[in-house]
Amino acid sequence: MRAWSLLIAATLNVAATGCGASRPVRYYRLEIPQAAPAAAGVGFPVSLQVGDIEAPAIMRDGRILYQVGIHEMGAYEYHRWVETPDRVVQDSLVRLLRSSGKFQSVDTPRNSLRPDYIIQGKIYEFSEIDNPHVSARVSLEIELHDAKTGRTVWSRIYTHEESVTGKEVPDVVHSLDQNLGRGLSEIVTGLDQYFSGRRAQ
Repeated sequence: MRAWSLLIAATLNVAATGCGASRPVRYYRLEIPQAAPAAAGVGFPVSLQVGDIEAPAIMRDGRILYQVGIHEMGAYEYHRWVETPDRVVQDSLVRLLRSSGKFQSVDTPRNSLRPDYIIQGKIYEFSEIDNPHVSARVSLEIELHDAKTGRTVWSRIYTHEESVTGKEVPDVVHSLDQNLGRGLSEIVTGLDQYFSGRRAQ
């Protein structure tokens, strides 16, 4: 069973406007996992900075997205994220890398000064797909840059569609949660392998 679990925030009633109250908005949160701590003596003597994650403008307003066919995109007005996907990916990477205990420090640009490496990324897709069966698609790219030279030393693209069991928005959120969890796990494993390879040189 995956460590990621779906937490659905309580339904919030939007204040009444005009003559009547509007439809209630439901907010959803993706649970940030913890990585298993590293064994003693297997850490890497480097500091990491996890930069802001880029995402399309439509993805940053909080509404859960869906795609119909090849070109048409839409958004659920009454189903929204507690935190937008770009913030979730950044915060999750920070917590996963910190909780591994393998690095001297892991911070964001707001807190770090002179990191050895900078992690940057972009989310391409994070939405429900209706074509014709319902699935949850996650597509993102993460890069690791040498802070001194600016050179990209490692990168990984993750793209996967997770089947959705059910036809309701909470079912889609659950599949997006599992899909993103799998992708971030692969990315953190890839970073671990990169630094392990450097140490072996």
